[in-house]
Parts: sequence; structure tokens; C-alpha cells
Amino acid sequence: MRPGASLKRALLIAGPLHPHLADMTEPYLTTLPDRAVIAITGAEARGFLQRVLTQGPEGVKPGAAMFSALLTPQGKVLADLFILDDGEGGLLFDVPASEADALLKRFTLYRMRADATIERREDLSVIAAAGEPAEELRMVALSAAPDPRNAAIGWRGVAPAGGPDSDRDLYERARIQAGAPELGSDYGPAEVFSTDVNHDLLSGINYKKGCFVGQEVASRMHRKGGVRKRSVRLQGDGLKAQDEVKVGETVLGPVSSVSGDHALARLRIDRLKDGVQAGDTLKVNGAPVTLLDDLDRL
Repeated sequence: MRPGASLKRALLIAGPLHPHLADMTEPYLTTLPDRAVIAITGAEARGFLQRVLTQGPEGVKPGAAMFSALLTPQGKVLADLFILDDGEGGLLFDVPASEADALLKRFTLYRMRADATIERREDLSVIAAAGEPAEELRMVALSAAPDPRNAAIGWRGVAPAGGPDSDRDLYERARIQAGAPELGSDYGPAEVFSTDVNHDLLSGINYKKGCFVGQEVASRMHRKGGVRKRSVRLQGDGLKAQDEVKVGETVLGPVSSVSGDHALARLRIDRLKDGVQAGDTLKVNGAPVTLLDDLDRL
């Protein structure tokens, strides 16, 4: 679809706004300059990608995005991805800008002889919004949908390049409070397994979909219950990225991102559970912090 699509077309793609989102998250509207857009079109685009990605793209449709990832053969996350339908049969990928060129090369490699065109769209940008400003996003977006990780974060979409990013801190607050780690902010490429950053809890991996790159390792960890690390939500004063989190005197892992008194931390969940059961205090820099997640869910 061309930039400058009509309001009627944008609303058709976006679908009805979820009325409860404004009550769950502080309103914001911002571009996400650390994200980029890759467009993949062609009769066989969805088919070859279905064999590559951890979730989708079969089933992606206008108004309903998918959260997914590309893994290494060893099961580590190369990039987190959001997949949107462009309304004309093609796909728009919201990807980390730092990994966009590498993803272009990998997608081209995996395409082989499939009938698919792959291009980076420098004329488009990723935009996110919550509350009343989401209506504005819907008006300008070529494609938009509720955030598939957690609708409380708001909406995200793809729109013509440009636009303000002054509300970026509010987006960060929303995703951290929702427990949604992101590549670049919380981890780097090929550093973590999907479960370390909760992709299985955020609808980002489908163990029943058939083949995808890294499936053997990911599925084995899932079957055998081999999850040792999780990204958890913490609340406390003076938290900073890379602060060390402890339960008692046992080191669990680092804080990965912070917004106000809320933070995400990637921790050894087995040690955390043992410490909590023993009655030890969870702390950062010697000060107690509150775990906002249910340990039984992790």
C-alpha cells in the first residue's frame, strides 16, 4: 500500500479500537526510531516464512498482528518481530533497526527460489500509541493492531516515516509494566533463549506449528521443562539497568531496563524460587524490591 493511504483504508485495516485500553495505560503516541520496517510480498511469501519463524505468519490478517522471532539454529533469539498484514496480501515486519540489514540477508537466504520480494522500507516507520491517541495512529497507519504481546501496552503499526517520538518514555513504561522485554533494550542478538525473555508467555512462539529455525532446541527445552531464566517485573526505588539482583546472598541476574520505579530483570528462576521458599529477601543494591509476577506462572 502506498504512503498516504486513505482514512477509510486505514480504519478498515485497524478494526475497532479496544475501549478498555485507555483505562489500563497512560495515553501516548510515539514513533519507535529503534525499529525498522521490512516488506515481504509475493505468492509464496507466507509459505517460506512459515518454515522459518517461531510464530506465523500464517493466520496474520488485517487488524491482528503477530509477535514472533527469528532464532539461530542453536535456539538463541536473533531478532524479535511483529508481523502485520498490509491489507493487499503482503506482510510488513516491524523489526529492530540494528538488525534490519542482517535480517534482509537471512530472509533472502531462506527464501531460496520462493516467489517473494523482500525489501527494507526506509519510507515507513513503526509507531505505537495507547488511549485516545491510538485513534490518530489508526488514521495515519498503513496497518495497525493491538500489541500482540499484551493489549494493555496499546497499539502499534506501520506509518509513513516521520512523526514525534516525545512520548517514547511512556511506551517504555507501558511495555515494562506489561513484562515485555525487547531486543536492544533488554538483550542483544543471539544472547538469550526465547524463554529467557518470555516469548512463550507473550504469544511469540508456537511449539505446534511445525518446523522453524531453532525448533529442535526450543522444543526440547519446552518438553523437558528446562527453563532456567525468566524476565520478571520488579518494583523498587533507585533501580538502574545492569544492577545486580539477589535473593538473600544468591545472585540471580541483572536488571535489564527501567522506567521510574518499575523494572525488568532476567533472573535465574530456579534460584529465585528456592530463595523465596526459604524466606530470603529479594533485593537490589541491598534494598528490598517487590516481585510483581506470580512465581507459579513462571
